[in-house]
Amino acid sequence: MFSGETYDRARLLDEASRARSRKRRRRAIALYRRVLAVEPQNGELHHKVAPLLAESGQLFDAWMSYRTAARSFLREDRTDRALSIYREACERLPQELEAWLETSELLRRHGRSADAVRTLLDARHHYNQRWQRPVAIHLLRRVRTYEPGNVDVLLDLASLLGRCDQRPEALLLLERASRLCQGADLRRVLAGRFRLTRSLRDAWRWLRAPRDGGRAVIAGGVG
Repeated sequence: MFSGETYDRARLLDEASRARSRKRRRRAIALYRRVLAVEPQNGELHHKVAPLLAESGQLFDAWMSYRTAARSFLREDRTDRALSIYREACERLPQELEAWLETSELLRRHGRSADAVRTLLDARHHYNQRWQRPVAIHLLRRVRTYEPGNVDVLLDLASLLGRCDQRPEALLLLERASRLCQGADLRRVLAGRFRLTRSLRDAWRWLRAPRDGGRAVIAGGVG
């Protein structure tokens, strides 16, 4: 089956395990892949080879194995095991957006919205480079579907939108929020708007915003 060799599953897995324990990653990967060629949906094996692939810099293949492993356990209704695999993927492959999204969605489907939000916020902190801003925006938009009133998320999103040629949307979000917030949150929203516009009008709104929990009177439209 393999270059004239007899396929001996037990021997291959034993050799792969020994190679892995000796940090011989390439050897272990090759042996696991020989078994996976016969059992391509074996979740246990994919979970064993995935970290080896990640450590070897084969990041796409690592994610494919993590995802295959997690989905195989989901088919068996082993949600906790699948979730632990997705979380491991997030830890080892922090730039793999799909890993974070799959984890968050699984948590959401099982009624753990707060954990889903934390997962998305953890993901956002891994996308801080200028060229990653669209990804960070996407993550923050998803967080706002769960927590539309989260001012920290709103300000982060507005700031990113303003730096990505989407300033009108950023100002619209802040304008709407300014009509709903009170006290310290209101002042933060108005300060965020001033940082985007640098206008005297918005500086005045910010400075005259009440500090005692009241709402400011916001005159004028978005601009």
